[in-house]
Amino acid sequence: MSETGNAPPVPRTARWVKIALALSLALNLAIVGMVAGVVLRAGDRGDGAPELRTLGLGPFALALTRDDRDELRGRIERHGEPLRQERRAIGQALRAVQAALLAEPFDRAAAEAAFAQSRDLAGSLQATGHGALLDQIETMSAGERTELAERLARMMRRFGPDRH
Repeated sequence: MSETGNAPPVPRTARWVKIALALSLALNLAIVGMVAGVVLRAGDRGDGAPELRTLGLGPFALALTRDDRDELRGRIERHGEPLRQERRAIGQALRAVQAALLAEPFDRAAAEAAFAQSRDLAGSLQATGHGALLDQIETMSAGERTELAERLARMMRRFGPDRH
């Protein structure tokens, strides 16, 4: 004998279970996205370009050969602790801006002072980067400098405002 049509009814999933599953999925996707971002950022760091760009070297960070970037990074790392201190000080200046934003009433003078400090520190970081880059360029032959200038021109066309 076969039983037809007498199957027990399928229980419905409670609404709160569906919501919990959706939230769990969203949280998992967010975590995967954050991990992917960290991995991709760490991958970029392998050629040194992001660190070099933070020192005002912009397209040079991409135009230099990998060996030149490695050598430049070594030159910059010799400034290790002073650079770390300047970066920490920039972070402190940004926290001072944040405090000024939260102050009631708004403390414009405190925000201006924090921005000025941040600007001065960023200029100092940029001067360090430019000095190390000039030291690196000074070691290059005329042919290497020409190749660097050509790669720089390609970078500027690729990323510059005049690209079409």
